[in-house]
Amino acid sequence: MDIVIVGGGIIGTAIAARLGGTDHDVTLVERSRIGEETTAASAGILMETAVDPTPFDLRFRERARESYAELFDRSSIETTRVGTLYVAETPAFADRLEDSTEPLRANGVEASFLPAAEFERFGVDPEGFVGGLYTPGDELCEPTAVAQWFAECARANGATVRTGVTVTDIRTDGRDGIAVSGVETDAGRLEADCVINAAGPWATELNEMVGVSLPLCHTLGPMAALEADDPIEGPVTILESHRYVRPTDGPGVWVGEYLTEYVDGQRYDPSAETVSDEFLETASDVAEIVPALEGATVEDDWLGLRTVTPDGRPLVGETTVDGFVVACGLTGRGITLAPAVADAVAETLAGTVDDETRSRLSPERF
Repeated sequence: MDIVIVGGGIIGTAIAARLGGTDHDVTLVERSRIGEETTAASAGILMETAVDPTPFDLRFRERARESYAELFDRSSIETTRVGTLYVAETPAFADRLEDSTEPLRANGVEASFLPAAEFERFGVDPEGFVGGLYTPGDELCEPTAVAQWFAECARANGATVRTGVTVTDIRTDGRDGIAVSGVETDAGRLEADCVINAAGPWATELNEMVGVSLPLCHTLGPMAALEADDPIEGPVTILESHRYVRPTDGPGVWVGEYLTEYVDGQRYDPSAETVSDEFLETASDVAEIVPALEGATVEDDWLGLRTVTPDGRPLVGETTVDGFVVACGLTGRGITLAPAVADAVAETLAGTVDDETRSRLSPERF
């Protein structure tokens, strides 16, 4: 089978690495460079934590963690274990965080619910907070490096990786219904029996090329780098109100907004959006939460786009167009779930995907 994967971020490259060792003829095309679009704009968190987790979601994350552990053993990529502290600002959210600890522990995740008074040991001012969910096993990585390493694995397994190539159309024919027949690019046509949409925030545009309508929306992911006098030690701290603080390996932190609520029809131009003045003006307010950031200043900023689904799970599987497969809508969890998504795509193509994975991730669930 001739397979074209569209998108060279962490999802597309993970799929290419997974499929490169099969009997398929695999080509990945990326409009820019590997891992330097949405993947590069992410916070690079490999998350064990989850709020209101279901057994399936936890098993799917565990599958990704196991794959990462094996893959990282074979590479020079390093991760930093910092943990995550989810912070409740209301009693209702505190109850949800506390209720999340048991299913996390049952799935082998070290998790505990902490009263706000214990936040001080993480350098977080407890005033105004109710409690928090703490998972010490969450790790930081350099996501572009991971995507580039997946691409190297794909090449080593026989896949073709092409960068600087933009998809302009996806061709279909009417034999036995509508089916994919090829991909048009600004560098020429590629024959394809299967096209995998791993285009991140551009996924909806690809879906429209073949007449597939799926519930995907965009949310903005603004980030700012704050420079402080000294390194800030502590976990990734995520507030109920969605702002978060991520430690770095230098003197300061990254500040972002973790917005994952589905808003029907909400779309942005990935090439045109910028960080708002309001976000930049308030980024340093996190010093009220992390006192060690007093006097920290914004030194850099960037914007990512999340592609979000109504239930927060990715869309992975076949569509109504024969040969058009989607792997998109990661809802801010692309770095965390990439290897598991790649496995699900490979199993879908092989016809071996289990019924639960199909029902939970298939586009047909909407």
